[in-house]
Amino acid sequence: MKIRIMKQLIYLLGIILLTSCSLLKPKYKVSKNKFSQQYASTITQQELKTHLEVIASDEYEGRETGKKGQRMTAEYLRKELDSYGVTPGNNGGNFQYFPLLETNKPQANFLFHNKDFRYAKEFYFYATMAKFEAFDTEVSNLVSVEYGIVEGERDDYKSLEVEGKIVVIKLESPSEFKQWDWRKKVRFAESRGAKQVFFSSANYQENLEKDHHYLTKSSMRLATDIVNKKNQFIPFYFLSDELLNEIYLIEKPDSTFLIRHPQYETIQFMYTKSMERIESSNVVGLIEGSDPELKHEYIILTAHYDHLGIQNGEVYNGADDDGTGTVALLEIAQAFQKAKNEGNGPKRSIVIMPVSGEEKGLLGSRYYTENPIFPLEKTVANLNIDMIGRLDEHHTEKEYVYVIGADKISKELHLINEATNKKYTKLELDYTFNNENDPNRFYYRSDHYNFAKNGIPVIFYFSGVHEDYHKASDEVDKILFDKVETITQLVFYTAWELANKPTRLKLND
Repeated sequence: MKIRIMKQLIYLLGIILLTSCSLLKPKYKVSKNKFSQQYASTITQQELKTHLEVIASDEYEGRETGKKGQRMTAEYLRKELDSYGVTPGNNGGNFQYFPLLETNKPQANFLFHNKDFRYAKEFYFYATMAKFEAFDTEVSNLVSVEYGIVEGERDDYKSLEVEGKIVVIKLESPSEFKQWDWRKKVRFAESRGAKQVFFSSANYQENLEKDHHYLTKSSMRLATDIVNKKNQFIPFYFLSDELLNEIYLIEKPDSTFLIRHPQYETIQFMYTKSMERIESSNVVGLIEGSDPELKHEYIILTAHYDHLGIQNGEVYNGADDDGTGTVALLEIAQAFQKAKNEGNGPKRSIVIMPVSGEEKGLLGSRYYTENPIFPLEKTVANLNIDMIGRLDEHHTEKEYVYVIGADKISKELHLINEATNKKYTKLELDYTFNNENDPNRFYYRSDHYNFAKNGIPVIFYFSGVHEDYHKASDEVDKILFDKVETITQLVFYTAWELANKPTRLKLND
């Protein structure tokens, strides 16, 4: 009897262990396909390097949107896709052109209390994001609303009258309200009737330095925004303590401001600008699926091929940002097209789309999603690659990649990416920046976001920011090409799985 009971206990224990182990396994099993590794192996460090040494060379002048170097890069990408046999993806052509309005560096200053405060020194603003115009106003028209937050029991507006006023708002939010970024605060101020926003910031100088390359060069917006009045804010400005202290006498640093000279002082804002209409393009290649039904569903792979151009006589080659993502797309295109040429192509269609205008505000990808070539409702997923060639300050080993956004619209996409990585590439998948409360907000800062806004599942592959980010020193000789190869293969494997699975991705409830 004791022996029989012991055997039953051992049997039950075995069942429990097997069940526990099964729960630890990934919930998605990668389909068996003898071809995926064969074609992934065509993605090589040497070919990645060969492409990058071209597009991230001085000859390509930093690939600035709408400029000569961007057009040269688009043509290079077109020729490479054509050499692989990839079908032009836009009605027989490779380019999706989009019109832009380029605004030259603003000539602007505030005049107050007989002092002249200069643009990109004591204040700054984003010239393309609102209709900025010269104005005079009395200080009494300024209303401080602290953090400008209204949520739950917190109401920084309280009974304040802000209709037609300029509201002064602290830029940084308390930790429990991190989702209140400047965009949300401006939109809310507008909903309350405010006509303009002044932001104060504890990190003004740091923020100014971070955006200096945007502020001191020309800026761009889609020309269609002017017609449609899309994505326009009420005017908003970021003010230094030096300027704010002229306007206000701060009674308590963490409380409200006390206005000085409310009846007599006026603030004058002087502003002149010049605009020019230019053109840029996305590059579109199509690898049509082999299944008669599924070929009308699309996996879109993106990376931005533009960078910062030439500044103060220095060429900003952007080898990592986003030269690495751009050349990764070429290698993925070659691999998929080779599979198709040999009769082993994907069932769904693969769209290879290097986009431009990312450095100007995700403009190329936004234009595409507002003017899609392939129906958005038939777009299964977007896999976006941006900066995959370096180490950031949080890593000492190179076998990692940040994965951002994979679970936000389809948890199944997250599981597929995890499963393909476990089976093939075995990278450390770092989800640090996928946290909704991460202050870097990378989920909103690359081209995948324009697809996500339209309910399309996305993954953003990223290696993090390094010391050469947005500097002229972002050069080819610093790229870790074995790292780029492995991440590119992961993207290929995930795209292969998405293109060949029998059903579309399950969306989150």
